[in-house]
Amino acid sequence: VCLTTLSFLVNSITIMFRISGRCRKVLSSRAVQRRSQSSVCGTLEMPQSKSVPKLADWSEISELQKLVSEGDSTNQIKVRGRIHNIRKVSKKLCFLTLRRSGHTVQVVLVGEELATWGGQQHSESIIDVTGTIKPSPSEITGCTVSNCELKATSAYLVSAASEILPFQLDDASSSTDVSVLQDTRLDNRWLDMRTPANSAIWKLQSRVGQYFREYLLSRDFTEIHTPKIIPTASEGGSAVFPVSYHDNKAFLAQSPQLYKQMSIQGDLMRVFEVGPVFRAENANTHRHLCEFVGLDMEMEIKEHYYEILDVGEALFDHIFTNLTTVDEKLLAAVKKQHPKSDFIWKISDEMIDDLKVGIIDESKQSEDKYGAFVASRSLPMLRLSFSKIISLLNDNMASGEEALDPLSDLSTTDEKKLGVLIKERYNTDFYIVDKFPLGIRPFYTMPSVESPVLANSYDIFMRGEEISSGAQRIHDPTLLLERATVLGIDTSLLKDYISSFQQGAWPHGGFGVGLERVVMLFLGLGNIRSCSMFPRDPKRRTP
Repeated sequence: VCLTTLSFLVNSITIMFRISGRCRKVLSSRAVQRRSQSSVCGTLEMPQSKSVPKLADWSEISELQKLVSEGDSTNQIKVRGRIHNIRKVSKKLCFLTLRRSGHTVQVVLVGEELATWGGQQHSESIIDVTGTIKPSPSEITGCTVSNCELKATSAYLVSAASEILPFQLDDASSSTDVSVLQDTRLDNRWLDMRTPANSAIWKLQSRVGQYFREYLLSRDFTEIHTPKIIPTASEGGSAVFPVSYHDNKAFLAQSPQLYKQMSIQGDLMRVFEVGPVFRAENANTHRHLCEFVGLDMEMEIKEHYYEILDVGEALFDHIFTNLTTVDEKLLAAVKKQHPKSDFIWKISDEMIDDLKVGIIDESKQSEDKYGAFVASRSLPMLRLSFSKIISLLNDNMASGEEALDPLSDLSTTDEKKLGVLIKERYNTDFYIVDKFPLGIRPFYTMPSVESPVLANSYDIFMRGEEISSGAQRIHDPTLLLERATVLGIDTSLLKDYISSFQQGAWPHGGFGVGLERVVMLFLGLGNIRSCSMFPRDPKRRTP
């Protein structure tokens, strides 16, 4: 045993020395290469944080146009970026387009040594360029920095890209070329993310989350973080992912629903969460994912669930207004590749008057054929009841089509058709439908006093597709147990949840929104995978 152990130690030490020796040789060869290469071009020694950087020595490509406009273009600057394309004109002249974070500048390599080096590089490689800014006598149309170019005095390769790419970014950026298939994009997402439109989509997605947070925080909401490993299905359904949890059964959370409600009973009063949501539906559609980002809110109500809708409409107005004003350049980058009509979320004063739309804060009853109403003229976002949208759909049925049941849920086709009809009649892409049938809503939904078959519940729609479901929740534990029993739910699994309402419970309600779906529909994109960085659907769990 001792000899075996000793032999193992000797072999291990030998292997360690060999690996160490190889590493030293690699680093030494890089150092030699760096020392022996030309003083104006070559391959940079691998950055390994050997020295503290002087960030003042670096410039951003996005700053160059401003420097020229302000007349500050005499000093040498240093930039790092990706080679977007290469054009070698002659033995002594080569042009590179350098790209960084969506900004591009033309780099001029003059002289045989620099021009030859430039012509040998590959697109998407990362390089460092030192040089001086030269104002251009004419506009450089192929670059975002259009009033100047960077004349290089030195250029070094930082990281080389493969000579053959999975696809060309120009092809993936085209609004007409569909040669780059969706699966190819998703399999190489890090490359696909570099297109101007996709770069803008991720930034706009970030903005939606930012505006969601900032508005609710300004309205005295508290951000919470709820568990994603839970003991039972939060929506009372079967479309959940089971997970191994030591010796017990557990599931990935379908939503933070039950925990949002319990936090209200913990006297937080107004809460929201931004976090992952997991759905196990085997739905291979343009709008479904197995994992997405949920934007959830819950709040106490005093008298009516319209208090929630008032906050919700103001929240979406805040998001949409900022997207269309603050983020105009990002929207333009998306529209260049994905042309789509601007998103409309409010109906006009003329529309309100012509159709005799009801106005809640003026106590004006709706005389519209389909009972349309808004909360106020200052925030005229359309609301309709479920029974009235069924009438609208049935009034526009083709000959021979079967009328819709007023107590059944809408199909995706019905939703799409409804979006078209509402756009034609009210000229809006955003609307709320309330008073859904009780039988198609979750067990914790408060029944309506208007009818035992209706619920105090609502869905929010964008461009004819549902983005959110919400409701006033049942806060009475007896009624909650009764509804769960009617729907065949094992109440023993809801012990903690129901207990949270037994020590005095605040009336409350809320809604949940899918971040990716909001972005997809606001931008008018055709597939939710365009708005999910690394999408998870029934057929994809990589990369």
